[in-house]
Amino acid sequence: MRRGRRSAAVGVGVLLAATLIAGCSTEVDPDIPVAGTDDSSTTTTFVATGSTADLLDQLLTEASTLSEAIVENEGQHEAIERIDLIWAAARPGVEASATDSVGEFERAIALLHNGVDRRRPADADKAYNNLVVLVAFV
Repeated sequence: MRRGRRSAAVGVGVLLAATLIAGCSTEVDPDIPVAGTDDSSTTTTFVATGSTADLLDQLLTEASTLSEAIVENEGQHEAIERIDLIWAAARPGVEASATDSVGEFERAIALLHNGVDRRRPADADKAYNNLVVLVAFV
């Protein structure tokens, strides 16, 4: 008698699960607007331009705000992407004028990444201070 009840309970459970799964449809109606989207919105792509000195100034500006962005947990990933783009544009000029400092710049930028990845604003502050000294010698 117990075995029959258990089989019936299992059967009801399987039927209930199948009904719930079948009711979970993933069909998307393209006519329903999605909240927070707007067809007229545009995406702006950041492009690093300018002389090596201008680019290094931009690098310092971005790095100076990174610590606060990490603390606020807002915009730090976008900032580090801009920093990477700026450094990629500035690197050839730094290599031409101060070859020995390229490795130091790379370490400072890696520390900025560490600050973002591990949510450590102190790392971003330390890297910024290192960059200020490095930029002064380029």
